[in-house]
Amino acid sequence: MTTVSAPARTSWRGLLALAAAAVVVASAVGFFRAFQMPGTDPADAMGPMGATADRRLHGMALADMPEMFVAGAALLLALGAALVLGRTRRSVAQVALPQPKVRGRRTIAAVATAALTIDISKTSTLGFVMPGLRAEYGIDASTASLLAVSGLSGTALGALLCSQLAERIGRRACYLLATLGFTATSMCGTMPNFGGNVVMCFLMGIAVGGLAPMLITVLSDLFPGRGRGAVVTGLSIVATAIGYLVASGSALWLEPVFGWRVLWLVGAPTGLLLAAAAAVIPDQRSAPAQPAPETNWLARNTLTTRLQWVFAFSIGLTTFGLTTWVPTLSRVGGLSLTTANALLTGSAVAMVLCAGLLVLGYRRFGPTGVTVRLAVCTAVLLLALAVSGWAVAAPWLSAAVLTVALLGVNTMAAVFLPVAADVAADGQRGRVAGSVSFFNRLGGLAGPLVLSLLVTSVTDVLTAVAILALLCGSVAAYTSRRQRVLRKAVAEVG
Repeated sequence: MTTVSAPARTSWRGLLALAAAAVVVASAVGFFRAFQMPGTDPADAMGPMGATADRRLHGMALADMPEMFVAGAALLLALGAALVLGRTRRSVAQVALPQPKVRGRRTIAAVATAALTIDISKTSTLGFVMPGLRAEYGIDASTASLLAVSGLSGTALGALLCSQLAERIGRRACYLLATLGFTATSMCGTMPNFGGNVVMCFLMGIAVGGLAPMLITVLSDLFPGRGRGAVVTGLSIVATAIGYLVASGSALWLEPVFGWRVLWLVGAPTGLLLAAAAAVIPDQRSAPAQPAPETNWLARNTLTTRLQWVFAFSIGLTTFGLTTWVPTLSRVGGLSLTTANALLTGSAVAMVLCAGLLVLGYRRFGPTGVTVRLAVCTAVLLLALAVSGWAVAAPWLSAAVLTVALLGVNTMAAVFLPVAADVAADGQRGRVAGSVSFFNRLGGLAGPLVLSLLVTSVTDVLTAVAILALLCGSVAAYTSRRQRVLRKAVAEVG
């Protein structure tokens, strides 16, 4: 096995630190430049960069953004240094680290949950960017959906790449690269045209996509035992709720002042804070997989893997489709930007407050019971609104029901990944979480495109989301049934 000598490792670590510092500095420069006023002369207030007289941000020509290219080059250099450092003895690198003490576990859990929150807020921001982006560039819903498609394509690719990369260079280095990546790509808020936004959104998706499965894996390894599923799911629900609250709150307070571009730019300071906390993430790879008895292999693989892929795909189709277009749909009835964003922020606050109740529901009914109940309640509520005709006649009520539906589907989305990590074998947890997350993002790719065809009709969208929610509940119910049948078969064989 090829190794790297101690002096060489020191040199490469120094290069990694230098490259990371270059990304930090370049991202900070790009962030502050975005808010520079071009001058007091009204004729200069509409420059290629900066803001208009009302402080709204505008794009900049690529030639005027050298810090973006510096950040990109430094990020590639950091990746190369991390790959070289990953060439250590696997017999040493794959030994599982001792479980940290209670205080250390709490610190790691807090950092991982915070990172998961920011990860979720980045994908949720797509929906809030859409209305302003469409208005500025004068594009229709189908064209605007390309932004969501590019971002979700990046997250799907990132889910696969990150799960493999974490096994090669360790979770800490992978976490650092991911946080630096979406910090640097937050400069897409200064892109001058729609095409540039699409490309940068794809790159941001690659950085963000791998964080969720890796962080769920870290949290699952922290809490072994029977209570792991409930604890990790609870943290995932809280992160999902707060993540959407961060996205909707930013839209409520910042977008009216600075415009939609600020929703991308705020990723820079949050990303830098998370990158600074990289030292807390355990520096390890998955422990070597132990051969499992045939019955355990049957229970873990035949039972869950393919069904989890189907469920992840269907929940991605529902969640990302609704999340992307809810801010736009909330304004179809004539609601103002501030009113619509206030409703969505209120929904996020309600989700945070309900997180504890949802965790109790998980412990009482299990993941399948919670998912089926949420799916049925969401579908009934949406179908009732669609059939009654209030969706068009009462825009306030329509927007409120959409936010409640968003609460339900986001909670279903918070359940599937922790469950996949919980039932996976210890040596396979990272890869299983990555593959399930990949199928979830594939479903998310189709969601914005499907709903973009219906975005002008609130009633049709309500019906479509209700059907998709019932599909998710049906898949979850079938998975539970298969689980009971196979467990009975395993027990009889044993």
